Amino acid sequence: MTTVTDKKKLRPTIYDVAKLAEVSASTVSRFLNRTTFISEAKRVRIEKAIAELSYKPQYSNSDGRGGRSMTVGLLVQDADSPYSNEVVLGIERELNAKGYSALIISGHWDNKTEYHSMGILSKHGVDGIIVVNGSLNPNQFREFSGPIPVVSLGQLVQGEQLHAIKLENSVGAYMATNHLIQQGHRQIVHMMGMVAHHDAQQRLEGYKKALRDAGIPYRDEFVIYGEFNSAASEKAMLQFLDKKLRFSAVFAANDQSAYGVVQALHRRKLKVPENISVIGFDDLDVSRYFVPPLTTIRQPLLQTGAAVAQAMLSMLSGGEFDYRIPPIELIVRESTRVIQPG
Repeated sequence: MTTVTDKKKLRPTIYDVAKLAEVSASTVSRFLNRTTFISEAKRVRIEKAIAELSYKPQYSNSDGRGGRSMTVGLLVQDADSPYSNEVVLGIERELNAKGYSALIISGHWDNKTEYHSMGILSKHGVDGIIVVNGSLNPNQFREFSGPIPVVSLGQLVQGEQLHAIKLENSVGAYMATNHLIQQGHRQIVHMMGMVAHHDAQQRLEGYKKALRDAGIPYRDEFVIYGEFNSAASEKAMLQFLDKKLRFSAVFAANDQSAYGVVQALHRRKLKVPENISVIGFDDLDVSRYFVPPLTTIRQPLLQTGAAVAQAMLSMLSGGEFDYRIPPIELIVRESTRVIQPG
């Protein structure tokens, strides 16, 4: 019979990690506790050994010295959103491959909640924090990034132990709007996301620039607000349709907004794309199965999550940043069509 003591003996130890990594146990300890610099070659071997052995170090934080917990805090806004799910999956896969676990908490697009959540993660002794979107201001980021590294996705902030990953939001929005322009559309509505959201602001700028470069006047009344979700976008689209303004296409700030737009058009007996063309942003999995299949801008969400995790791991190890996010691309399906201008 296997006893509790026997099970403990079966657990990998720091000496098992050292043997597999071909380093001393003290080197593994220094790596785990971040007390001195470890060469890149040794770091790679140690991380590989930790992953292969599923080694989980046990720490006592009572001495206040703060050894590694092998956990990374992850602040997301809406854990149920398809966008967040894809990004988080990419982050977790990369962290788990290096022996780290993610401690996930939601901010719900509320600054006070996000700030409180950052405090909770810090108190849990995580080795670093990844923030996916949200409304934290630069000072709030810097407050938490002093003691531990912080990586931001979606907000461009700078500071000590603070790194931001830029997404091509304005470029993608330009591509989406320009696709409609090239199809002959001149009266293009933009279903914007949250006004205070950095991504939404950048996508609005990309939309404006595409219109400007094509010599099409920008119209304030053609920008409506869908909060990045289907329900709000459907409601906003129905209200816009009540104004009886003439238009031929909609660029939605994300795919979820596009779903709401299509639903609103359907309720008013308008067909996509026969009457109105619709393009989204993100290329969520369901978009290819939507009716009609949605033309959209593909963001490599899994790869973006992996890049965020790689940036965090580089900061934790003191190594150089080495990550790549594949470029965004236009995915043309059946929700947009060519028309005669005018």
